[in-house]
Amino acid sequence: MPKGKSNRIEADLRQRIGQGEWAAGERLPDERSLAADYEVARNTVRRAFTALEDEGLIMRQVGRGTIVREQPDQHASGILKRFQGASPLDILNLRLFIEPHAAAAAARNASESDLRSIQQAKAMAEQHYVLETYEYWDNEFHRRISLASGNRFISEFFSLMTIIRYAAPMMEIRRLWFTEERRQGYGRDHDRIMSALENWDSEAAKIAMRDHLLARRKNYFGQ
Repeated sequence: MPKGKSNRIEADLRQRIGQGEWAAGERLPDERSLAADYEVARNTVRRAFTALEDEGLIMRQVGRGTIVREQPDQHASGILKRFQGASPLDILNLRLFIEPHAAAAAARNASESDLRSIQQAKAMAEQHYVLETYEYWDNEFHRRISLASGNRFISEFFSLMTIIRYAAPMMEIRRLWFTEERRQGYGRDHDRIMSALENWDSEAAKIAMRDHLLARRKNYFGQ
């Protein structure tokens, strides 16, 4: 049987899967049905299936047939979608897992220019009383600490956090509980974090960041 036929079937099935005719987890027609559709022998379809399976596009399971596999980019898109739909409390709890360790790493790895950049963001936050501009510089303070950690994946994570930070539900909570007393309290928290960074004290930086985020969580959610 000429290999060209199986190549054409392989290409056609790949295109149909890519266009969403069969979604991830769905079963393709069996070899007999496809052979009839394409007017070829079953072993020609089988050869096309083998090529697509080797490529990782499909998998053949006993008792289930031939299944479209979920692709890594689809999986990542699903994670991102769920991440963006997470509750503000879930996001703040996630920050509590990550940012104290980022602050500890920054205390070990920050250069003098990193520290100046973090200090600048802190000072700018202290000068602003309107929520939107305050939030910008507060975010910059935290973002620059993540950059100073020296871990690219932490800084990439924080870029994603920034998108979620400005989502409507989170900003509404921030707007509801933004008071001058709390702004000043956050400023004192930032002073503690900054002092730990400047003294290369990773444990103090970790604790100060954790306490800061715990204060935010208590203010926003009473926890």
